[in-house]
Amino acid sequence: MKILVITPRIPFPPFRGDKLRIYNIIKTLSKKNEVKVVSFLKNPNELTSLEDYKKEGINIEVVHLSKLRSMFNLVRSFILSEPLQVSYYHSKKIHQKIFELTSKEKFDVIYFHIFTTAQYYNAVNDSNTLKVIDLTDATSLYLTRYMEFLRNPLKRMYFGYERKKIINYEKIVQNFDTVFVCSPVDRDYLLKRKIHNNIQLFINGINNEIYKYASSKPEKFRIIFTGNMPYFPNRDAVMYFAKEILPLILKKIPQTKFYIVGQDPPEEILALQSESIIVTGFVSDMKKEYLLSEVNVAPVRFGAGTPNKITEALALGIPTVATSLTISGFREEIKKFIFTADTPESFADKVISIFNDETIRTKYMKEASETIGKLLNWENLVGSIVNYLISRIEIKRKQ
Repeated sequence: MKILVITPRIPFPPFRGDKLRIYNIIKTLSKKNEVKVVSFLKNPNELTSLEDYKKEGINIEVVHLSKLRSMFNLVRSFILSEPLQVSYYHSKKIHQKIFELTSKEKFDVIYFHIFTTAQYYNAVNDSNTLKVIDLTDATSLYLTRYMEFLRNPLKRMYFGYERKKIINYEKIVQNFDTVFVCSPVDRDYLLKRKIHNNIQLFINGINNEIYKYASSKPEKFRIIFTGNMPYFPNRDAVMYFAKEILPLILKKIPQTKFYIVGQDPPEEILALQSESIIVTGFVSDMKKEYLLSEVNVAPVRFGAGTPNKITEALALGIPTVATSLTISGFREEIKKFIFTADTPESFADKVISIFNDETIRTKYMKEASETIGKLLNWENLVGSIVNYLISRIEIKRKQ
């Protein structure tokens, strides 16, 4: 197949979240298909990432989107009632780029990555091309859950207004042949809203070459949380653990260390640093950080999707404690290996129980790693999606 991928961010370096997902999808697709990528270049610092990405054999073209242009675009949000995230990525240049590419070349599939790129559906100059959009998460569901925890009246007003715009805007997916999401929870939510009659599950995978079971000697009483720190659910999870759960653990095990690992920690996270709390910021070797830890935690209280912070840890054989909401998008075969807790007391108890039982890591988690390796292999996941896309192409061409 010949595939054109539209993504708002250069998917390199592939460290967290949506970049990690689309990077692995593109890399896997490129092994057996002809793939071209179109993305935004937002600042000069991304030129290094662009060159590194090209060195991996990825055919990518970029359109520059300046900070000034993006700020000016936000005015559109108020004039046209667009979500701010959508207006931020508005660009006549990328619209023209997509139009020119689809005029000159015959693509079988145009793969739009996350809902901010949906605005370019009409730039495709070929009505016979299969257009799919990978929402990954249901953004309106994430904001709905987020608002349950907001107490600041001004923030509630702002995010309430943005949520209404997103709920209305998500109907744009009706212009696509297929919608992909990464968890059953997001899929069921969108199906209930009837925004599209063909919403397919495309779960997040794992890089089996990097994340596979490894026998290691962790630092005693070391806890890890990983994630992109500017992301609201991660910030809330860290603050919740540090303020309400960690003190309960420290009462019983004073030697406990809580490592907060992830890029761009905001001031409120940096302010947590103490003898018991270490904020590392960005690290180049996430695998090493996991293996040094006795317990991985995911005390996420709102959000959507299926967090990589859980699958990566499980694949390495690291015992994980998470809230019920965090794991709601996982299959039952995976859920059974995750320790679940929804109150500070029960969360602290689960962590302490793992500290006190080394056999959990040496026996129980090896099976977890093997299960993750089988169920979340990117080759298998993308292979299934390719077969699906081929069948949809045949159906569309017969219409």
